[in-house]
Amino acid sequence: MSLTRREALAGAVCSAIGVPAYVPKRTPNVLFIHTDQQFAGTVAAHGCPYVRTPNMDRLAAQGVSFHESYSADPVCCPARSAWYTGRPPSENGVVRNDTFPLEASMPDLGQWFSGRGYDSLYAGKWHIPGRPHDRSFRLLTQQHGIGEQDDISNARAVREFLRSRRPSDGPFFLSLGLLQPHDICYWVFAHTERLEAPIYPDVMPELPPIWHNLRFDEREPETFRKSWRNGAVWQHMSQWDEWQWRYYRWSYYRHVEMVDGAIGMVLDALEETKRDRDTVVVFTSDHGDGMGAHMLWQKMYFYEEVVRVPLVVSWRGHTPAGADDREHLVSGLDIAPTLCDYAGIEPMPQQRGRSLKPLVERRKVEWRDYLVSEAFTTGRMVRTATHKFIKYHGDATEQLFDMHSDRGEMQNLIGSGAADETADAMRRMLAGWEAHLVPSSAGRITDPAWNSPGSQAPSVRPSLPAT
Repeated sequence: MSLTRREALAGAVCSAIGVPAYVPKRTPNVLFIHTDQQFAGTVAAHGCPYVRTPNMDRLAAQGVSFHESYSADPVCCPARSAWYTGRPPSENGVVRNDTFPLEASMPDLGQWFSGRGYDSLYAGKWHIPGRPHDRSFRLLTQQHGIGEQDDISNARAVREFLRSRRPSDGPFFLSLGLLQPHDICYWVFAHTERLEAPIYPDVMPELPPIWHNLRFDEREPETFRKSWRNGAVWQHMSQWDEWQWRYYRWSYYRHVEMVDGAIGMVLDALEETKRDRDTVVVFTSDHGDGMGAHMLWQKMYFYEEVVRVPLVVSWRGHTPAGADDREHLVSGLDIAPTLCDYAGIEPMPQQRGRSLKPLVERRKVEWRDYLVSEAFTTGRMVRTATHKFIKYHGDATEQLFDMHSDRGEMQNLIGSGAADETADAMRRMLAGWEAHLVPSSAGRITDPAWNSPGSQAPSVRPSLPAT
């Protein structure tokens, strides 16, 4: 391959400052950056006025942002197992945090890329039980799921790797697991009591205004209520004054800003080493946070603040700059096939998601009409372009929300009469999806009444890629 004069001069400059010279190549590097517990609506470039995220904004400005992006299971271990296997937790076995191991027979992305010419590397939080990540990746940092090292330390490790990487070393697949804004969990533990004033009174003018969905429709599934409304922490938080809820959300935004700084270190290193031109970056989060909506916090349920996550695909010179996709429903199950597609390698077996590359490239493709997320072993969410349906196995109470007129999910339409046909159709969608899965022993639901009432599978089941 011959170099242009500009590329040759760039190589000379890089040599002078000790950075390996950039050499154009056909096979891209793949960089997967993921945060922990970040709601989709916490990126300044996507319209949030209460947070400063210049580095997430930079990714969005260079790529495509998917605004209808949903976690495959809105809690840490299950969501991550879905990323790395392309299979839902009910199939891969990781249906709870730190309890059920990943199915030993299932390959993960680190193993898959390593076997196809890529150097698979990992830094930061892993958190998939039963699959030590040193069996799948070459580790840049050593730590467990909670994170013994902070995000800046992990970002520095990635930066030094990029600076020392030689052009002749071949393509890499690098996954960076960042911890924040997860530590808002501990902030809440420390602030459950009723306060007279903020610990930092000067922030009062900065607190975001109270949001329209602080309250909630009390017709919630009993499974959900037992787990969340009856807990000691929520009993304390339910007594908060409105300013305390605002203080909680303000603090959450500050945690998002912390992780944005770590992302910036990595993006700076990509540009410094000229690898931004041959590295596709996929950025997302495992799940969101309650953020005080419906007077809730944490994760593991299906309200938007918890289940909808940011997702950006960015590759300088290849992806449309600053593009927004608000049309297509995308899932955490789409991560694995997308990364494989950009690397030019075949997808792992029995993938339940689809590559986003055709959507990024604005190609005309048939896309899914609905997606399914799981939670808490027995919980399921069906999302269409217009509605969200929520059901827990063994629980008589269901939820249905009109996501056009009621984005805050304040009015449960189940039992309203006017929405009965919509609810029945979404039960059938769920039945059709479940019928295709091969559940693990941990994810198997054996009760034949699981799909009732009115949820018989359609006579012609849609193929998985079309869902």
